[in-house]
Amino acid sequence: MNDKSCGVLRKTEDKERTSMAQRRWRMLARALTRSPEPLIEPEDVISVRRFTNFNLVKPKLLENAPVDPKSSWYEYSCVVDNDLFAVLVRRINKTFTANELIGFNNTGNVCVWPSEECLGYYLLKNQRICRNKTVLELGGGMSCLAGVLVAKYCGPSGVTLTDGNVTSVDNVRCIIARNNMADFVKCGVVQWARAANVLRQAASGHRVQTWSPETVDESRRTEGLYDVILSADCLFFDDVRLDLVETIYGWLADDGIALIMAPRRGMTFQKFADAAVKRGFLARQIERYDADVWARHLELGDNCQEYCADIHYPVLLELTKQKKTPPG
Repeated sequence: MNDKSCGVLRKTEDKERTSMAQRRWRMLARALTRSPEPLIEPEDVISVRRFTNFNLVKPKLLENAPVDPKSSWYEYSCVVDNDLFAVLVRRINKTFTANELIGFNNTGNVCVWPSEECLGYYLLKNQRICRNKTVLELGGGMSCLAGVLVAKYCGPSGVTLTDGNVTSVDNVRCIIARNNMADFVKCGVVQWARAANVLRQAASGHRVQTWSPETVDESRRTEGLYDVILSADCLFFDDVRLDLVETIYGWLADDGIALIMAPRRGMTFQKFADAAVKRGFLARQIERYDADVWARHLELGDNCQEYCADIHYPVLLELTKQKKTPPG
């Protein structure tokens, strides 16, 4: 095959990949926004959003909430050991286009994903993890549900909730205010590439701007590390994998723990775990981290045709830093 033929073949393959990606994003946009437009697509691009949650943390529309055409308020509640836990969550009422959904910083604006639900549920059952600890959530989307539940019920000493999208962070600020937690919960825009770049510069001896509570972008933080870092369903973008690993490593205290919850999605979960180990983390993957979540997973596998464990069941990844042994 000559160079010209190879070039034509590559262009054809690139066009096919682009077309497939566009079809998937169109389907995701329609599924998320419940568009009445019919879904006429090949079977291999069926939207993963047809499965929505594990029914552990249940949303209920607040009928008496202030009328706002741009948003609706829900009560997200769950029962753990006969105790009721509930927080108020503002959901944005907007029809998102496929173009708006493309990219790491927009899909979290339209729903609470199963990984966030399971992470929040897990932390409510294991409140000791965050008690009297400084907690950071990365990539929390439109609700930062896990972080909000931690802030309200798990007794942390401080909580910082972040996402890479300004709309998400503004929405989370509304949620924090409505739940009367603005006095000890901070919100900020964090883009992992920028945060990782600042951390790499600091590690190489370059002077970086000091972080302060008034700074909008948490990526400037250079003093004070977090005891617990949370992240739910943030591993599916290959181009920012190493930046997320670096951000977690740079902001996690030596005796802290990072809890990463995400489906395996082929090799994406494993690639992140491998990158974390290479950076210096000790990593532990846990499939059966909670009896209720596991039972629900088995039930869905038997009874729900739309459920696929590889793309829906969140696995828990625990990251801790390796202890540095002094020489000699």
